[in-house]
Amino acid sequence: MKSILFLIAGLAVLPVSGKEPTIKTEIVTVALDDLVTGLYFHNGKDISIFQANPTGLGEPLKYEGPRRFALRKSEAEFSQTPPLPAPFASVMLPQDANRVLVICSKAANDKVRLVAYDIGSSKIKEGDYRVFNFSRTPVSAILGEAKFAIKSGSDRVVSHHSWKDEVLELDVDLAIIRDGKAKRVYSSQWGHRPGRRNFIFLFDGAQEFSPLRICRFFDVMPAPAAVTAQR
Repeated sequence: MKSILFLIAGLAVLPVSGKEPTIKTEIVTVALDDLVTGLYFHNGKDISIFQANPTGLGEPLKYEGPRRFALRKSEAEFSQTPPLPAPFASVMLPQDANRVLVICSKAANDKVRLVAYDIGSSKIKEGDYRVFNFSRTPVSAILGEAKFAIKSGSDRVVSHHSWKDEVLELDVDLAIIRDGKAKRVYSSQWGHRPGRRNFIFLFDGAQEFSPLRICRFFDVMPAPAAVTAQR
């Protein structure tokens, strides 16, 4: 009997499970397919509108709420008596990230699939490039002074010291790897600005003669707030 009482007492001091911790971050969005709009999420004490555009990264939005970022199709859903219906789409946000990229893509039954990446200041610096390979083949790349390969379904940050301070024109060559051989599919020059954090998305092309589709976006982190000297 005593052992049962001790067990009950021990359970009483355990933290309550099921309640997600509140996180604070900034969210930027991008849509890989069509415009995503008409969705809502709980943000602190308010209900905010969610939107993702295929033409660029959205304006940073301050977010305070559960780590599970959930989208619903109407504001009325949030005021329903629990348990609430399943959200239209959701994703677990990375912890301890001061900025998060939420990528939206099409899913079955006209729903939206969300993927979240930590793009905080500790993960990608000004002048760097983060390359996402969403195509079905590995890609070999030359980006200015950097040479690298990136597997299908993976991403990586590419950096070079010369990209930090100068406005440049970068020579860019991309090749897909098929049957162990590299086939060049893209060659160009890209303008580079040192204050930008750059995001490159690679997809399968629509035509055999154009097997790789490329989307380029950039993000600018706000300057650190000035510290006023105290007398």
